[in-house]
Amino acid sequence: MMRVENNNRCFACGKENPFGLQVHPEISPDGMQVKIECVPPDHFQGWANIVHGGILSTLLDEAITYVGIANFDGPAVTAQLDIRFKNPARAGQKLLVTANRLKAGKRLIEVVAEIKLQDGTQIAEGTGKVMKAAGAF
Repeated sequence: MMRVENNNRCFACGKENPFGLQVHPEISPDGMQVKIECVPPDHFQGWANIVHGGILSTLLDEAITYVGIANFDGPAVTAQLDIRFKNPARAGQKLLVTANRLKAGKRLIEVVAEIKLQDGTQIAEGTGKVMKAAGAF
């Protein structure tokens, strides 16, 4: 089992990372769902004014991993991630990320996630598997 430690420098949620997204995942009380709101600034673009696909992937990965964290009640890491991009997102647009637990096993949590705009336009969708990691959180 991989040992991990939280030093608050995570690219996605680390409050001590001035170059990261600094998102604040909201976990439902039952641990079945995670929501993230994010407005990626223009320094996270790929093509002109378009959010880089790696940033979109990071947002899906973060939401999926937080479902695992909630279900394992501690550190978790991504074991598998599959993403489909549907539409571009413009830098500066609010993105709504939602992840929902599909299946919980002893070793893996399976999760589905998506990114939408406020008008409901789907930007990307993904599925992932998360495994428990050892370490203090």
